[in-house]
Amino acid sequence: MAKQSFGLFDPPPQTNSSQSNQDKLIVLDPTELYDIPRDYIPITTDVEWIRFFGVSSSPCWIQGERLCKWAEAWLRAWNKMDTNIEIKQDPSLKLAALFAPLPLPQEWTDKKQLLNLATRLESYPQDNPIAYLLADITDSDRLLWQSQEPSIQHLAAWLAIQVPQECKPLEQVWQYQFQEGELVNYYQTEDKLLLLRRWLGIAQPILTNLGEYELPVPDFLTEEFDKFWSEQIYRSEGKVLDQVIPYKVAGMERIANCAYNVFTNRPTWMTKDRKTKVAVFLTHLQKQELSDRQSIPEPQPLDLNASPNESLTWVTENYLPFRRWEIINQISSEQRKSERLANSFVDWMLLHYPEMKVDSVENSFLNYSVASKVGNLCQRGPVLWVVVDGLGWLDHIELLTLLTKNNQLAVETDMAPRFSILPTKTEYAKWSLYTQLLPSDSSWVADAGKAFSKMGMGKRYTDRRIAELRQDLGEGKLNLYCWDTEQFDKLHHTERDWQHLYKVKRPNTLEGIAREIQSFVEEYPNPELLRVAIASDHGQIMGTSQQITHCPPEIEPQGRIAIGKTDDPQFVVLERSRYGLPHDISIVRSSASLGSFSYTDKKKIIGSHGGLFPEEVVVGVSVLRKSIQRVPVIIFCRGEGEPRQSGEIEITIDNPNLVSLTNLCLYIQELPSFCFGKPLERQIPANQQVRFKLTIPEVPELPPDEGDRLLLSGKLTFQFANAEVGSTNLAPDSTITINDIFRSGFNIDEFM
Repeated sequence: MAKQSFGLFDPPPQTNSSQSNQDKLIVLDPTELYDIPRDYIPITTDVEWIRFFGVSSSPCWIQGERLCKWAEAWLRAWNKMDTNIEIKQDPSLKLAALFAPLPLPQEWTDKKQLLNLATRLESYPQDNPIAYLLADITDSDRLLWQSQEPSIQHLAAWLAIQVPQECKPLEQVWQYQFQEGELVNYYQTEDKLLLLRRWLGIAQPILTNLGEYELPVPDFLTEEFDKFWSEQIYRSEGKVLDQVIPYKVAGMERIANCAYNVFTNRPTWMTKDRKTKVAVFLTHLQKQELSDRQSIPEPQPLDLNASPNESLTWVTENYLPFRRWEIINQISSEQRKSERLANSFVDWMLLHYPEMKVDSVENSFLNYSVASKVGNLCQRGPVLWVVVDGLGWLDHIELLTLLTKNNQLAVETDMAPRFSILPTKTEYAKWSLYTQLLPSDSSWVADAGKAFSKMGMGKRYTDRRIAELRQDLGEGKLNLYCWDTEQFDKLHHTERDWQHLYKVKRPNTLEGIAREIQSFVEEYPNPELLRVAIASDHGQIMGTSQQITHCPPEIEPQGRIAIGKTDDPQFVVLERSRYGLPHDISIVRSSASLGSFSYTDKKKIIGSHGGLFPEEVVVGVSVLRKSIQRVPVIIFCRGEGEPRQSGEIEITIDNPNLVSLTNLCLYIQELPSFCFGKPLERQIPANQQVRFKLTIPEVPELPPDEGDRLLLSGKLTFQFANAEVGSTNLAPDSTITINDIFRSGFNIDEFM
């Protein structure tokens, strides 16, 4: 509850409306409670009455019951009761009129306090002064208190407002106005807090006939709510979550956080279904933390004959999660199985890179196709192109979660993987990113600024030119603004502690980049029109790596690469003509390096790149906007089976959006195995209709008089590209055909 700005019985501020009407020539105050304004002649004694009353032409203020009776008698005697006079009322009478038919509280005996309250109420519009006062004293929405239309939404909002104890009598008067409708008993509750706790499901008996409490759990109940659910999860060893339907329970975001806290301590309780159920309500870092607590199965090596798409999928969905898990759990480099897996990717790249470099730039799997994509976006509107030096695939995902947090930005198209230009060093990879040429081109030079000029449009800004970028965005004159930031890459070249770098410095740097991007968007005159394209030139080796102390003399060492050729088996050679390079380059096959900018205290290398490991090579490109109108998703279900036997249901999901649907969970009320949620281990690609079948462990029996078809109702929940949460109801014609020959319950086998 907001801090109370004034007490119920505090003297009200002096305003024109709270002053006595100066036009009144005579004011009679038998209560002696009202202050006498300076413009009136005070008459408080017999002497003053005799001296001034009926004699002076100035306004008079008579105070005291006896003197007021004298004044009334005099005015009647002289036939002047129609004179411009005012008789002050006892404030309790005013309040009683407002409270009617409810009585004033017996403990309200201080007349001066009652006057303060009555005066404050008089300062509000008189259509419903108590509603105005309650809104002001609780710092809440006046429209809520002024509304006299009961509804579940209105009831929920009112219950979430804490009213000070001294104001309870006024709130009871407000409650009394609700005399009709199905909700009258709830509005006139004697224990508002208990009603809310029951509705939230943390007090008995749980209130179910109002549906889900759809507002966030009020601050004054969050501690109790979290404690309740944490205890429930601990006592049931996580099983209570199996009975939770997220869209039918209050405070699911908080429940998910409680589950996260429990599962970090009890990872064995975290089943795949439970993790899926809470995942959409967790941050990317929280989901990563839960994944780190459970072992990840070792993937198979990459097939040498895999297509580029299959290779990218293998890296992003299999290798990188497993590689990260080994690094985070501090598996030594000698024991890391991901090293062997990475070697299968190295072999694949050596074989297929020469083939990919001959594809047209626009359709290429290589990263220089991003510039073509950005150019096409510029034809549709202004673009802020953010090139984050050294941003790998997993880091890119984390940056997107920061940008889409609280719907600050929305993903327009799915993040797409690309192969970095070889070698994965800035002077080669970034030059090609901008020029859309291979480094073998005669114009190659280790200068990103000169490379960007080949774009033929827009302007490039480095970290030292932020002020200029903000100014140009504010003027809105360009179609392309390219922010080329090196702060993320530099971070990897200066730190000496990998764990501190990865868990503290890296997230902080990504968060800073996200805030800067958001601020740049807001600088643009019309932020809704500005697209944000995010790309990178290369990734980084994950974890620490060994240093190769002996470099063959025939090559010139430069970190993970060396200029020239060697027959040393520790290296693979990229020939100039075959791989589109300005010269022959030898690359360390393993994760080791010939040197680095940064070393740990144990002389291990941090933040090296330039090689062929998947985390160095595979980067992403994404496009975001300030807001995007999503198109409704359609889901249709049709099933068949015999009662009490296993059956089958066919599910059709139509996704007309430009992004994929992720983290899907299907709820079907009529099917016991689906009613609490069935995670669907698949994604629905953008602009595609997908049809698949699932097994029903046990087909339900038909209700009486239902024919042979049972209508299905429920909901599909999902995320748009791992960002904002969405849901859609089952199509109304979704059914399951139940082949029940004997509706009586007898089985023909019983008669055999």
